[in-house]
Amino acid sequence: MNKIIPELLSKLEEKLKQTQETFNGLGFIAKTIIAMLRQIPQEVVKVNSAMITLRESSHTSASEVSNYFEEAAKSSKKYGVSVSDMLNTTASWSKLGYSLPDSKLLAEAAALYANISDSLEAASANEALLSALQGFRLTAKDAMEIIDQFHEVADSFPISSAGISEALQKSAAAFHSANTNLSKSIALIAGADSAIRNPDATGAMWETVAMRIRGAKQELEDAGIETDGILTSTAQLRALIQNLTGFDIVSDESETQLKDVYDIVVGIGQKWQTLTGTEQTRLLDALAGKSQQTALNTALNNVSAIEKAYKTAENSAGSALKGQENYEQGIQYSLDRLAASFETFANHILDSDFLKGIVDFGNGTVNLLDNVTDKLGSLGTISAIGGGIAGAKGLG
Repeated sequence: MNKIIPELLSKLEEKLKQTQETFNGLGFIAKTIIAMLRQIPQEVVKVNSAMITLRESSHTSASEVSNYFEEAAKSSKKYGVSVSDMLNTTASWSKLGYSLPDSKLLAEAAALYANISDSLEAASANEALLSALQGFRLTAKDAMEIIDQFHEVADSFPISSAGISEALQKSAAAFHSANTNLSKSIALIAGADSAIRNPDATGAMWETVAMRIRGAKQELEDAGIETDGILTSTAQLRALIQNLTGFDIVSDESETQLKDVYDIVVGIGQKWQTLTGTEQTRLLDALAGKSQQTALNTALNNVSAIEKAYKTAENSAGSALKGQENYEQGIQYSLDRLAASFETFANHILDSDFLKGIVDFGNGTVNLLDNVTDKLGSLGTISAIGGGIAGAKGLG
């Protein structure tokens, strides 16, 4: 018996400790839940403000925007972005003239791009996507292809997503005018920059080369770029390149349509090492001018990297989604997804109309008290009247 009683007491003490730890844990959870619940009105106000902005920018009805909330909530959880940010990003695209469905698609693409990018925040991801869309006259349906190419090339070459975007912002319009598509433009940038290692300089060089190939002297002057040595005649440029390299820059039988910048650069680059220094200088003068000779020479000496970058861009389908799957393995994604879920929960449990009703009721009550005060005087006067009434009751 003497042994049994201490053992029972020991076990009882252990159980009590476990119970206390359980209640302490529950207390922590309760405090956390209470803290989150206190944030509900703030979250509802943020979402409501974003929805008002979206309605104004998209020129759609309140019911259409309200219906879109559920879609935005799903997208927010999927990509780990707050609902209010998703709505605001959608509104930003809508302000640029895109329809609500296209704006939604672009907002999701930008969120995905920011997640998988090695160097871009949400705002920069929007800007990068916009520069590609506008520069190459693409549509919202092309957004995923753009992101696939950006991501795969940035993963395979020593240039970041931000670097590709930076170079394209300078050169996209010139590339497009020279009939050079997105994948070929990205290849020219990534291949050249693997040696130049300066995206801004790479983009400026390709802008100059693309314009000079077209003989666009006025455009160069308008952009403040030198025009010395430019051949404004396609026939002159064709003859020069063909005589030195054997490569023909014209693509059609009528001999009026130039090949794109990628094909011309690769065609010349494949013969570059066979040319003398004098011959190289003549071509560099015509294609790049004095200021960009060094950069173009570097690119032409690195043409194999340009060809490799093109193959990478062309075979990039699905790259962005794979990057998202990897991103989802991280803790940050789980935290962001939790925040999006809570914001959705907050709006479901306390929708903006209900919260607005409470606020309006409170405002009405305050106005009522203010009117009473205005009629009867200050609160001190009301107190004095109340004291007088109490005194009269005492005398009675």
